[in-house]
Amino acid sequence: MGKELALAEIEIAEEKLEAFLDDKKAKRWGNATVNLYFALEHVVKSLLASVGIEPKSHEGVKILFSMHFIKSGDISPKIGRYLGNLYDRRTTAEYSPLRKSEFTEEEVTTYAQWVKEALIEILPLIEKNAIPIRKIKLLLKKL
Repeated sequence: MGKELALAEIEIAEEKLEAFLDDKKAKRWGNATVNLYFALEHVVKSLLASVGIEPKSHEGVKILFSMHFIKSGDISPKIGRYLGNLYDRRTTAEYSPLRKSEFTEEEVTTYAQWVKEALIEILPLIEKNAIPIRKIKLLLKKL
């Protein structure tokens, strides 16, 4: 089940990155932030699934990612901070009535850079566990 789930999570991450690119082009900065967060979360879930771990919540993703990959030194601590910060901004983007004025192109460009840095660290670990990542690597180049 781990490999199948890891593949499914990568496919969702690809969809979220494609949606991000569409939102960026249309200057929908709040939606772009939401899609960046979910792209990163699903990549992390793919990594966890590739080693047999299946978190049940957003908080579980952060805790298990930290416990199994950051504390071990496989992933830089800044990647965990990026995930947490993007979670907070995703919440604002989805629930704040003022979200249209709360997000800027510059901010979203920073978030895209965070996701790019995270994928550069995480994707090789997923690939090492025999999960194909060719399409998401192509999307990474567009961030």
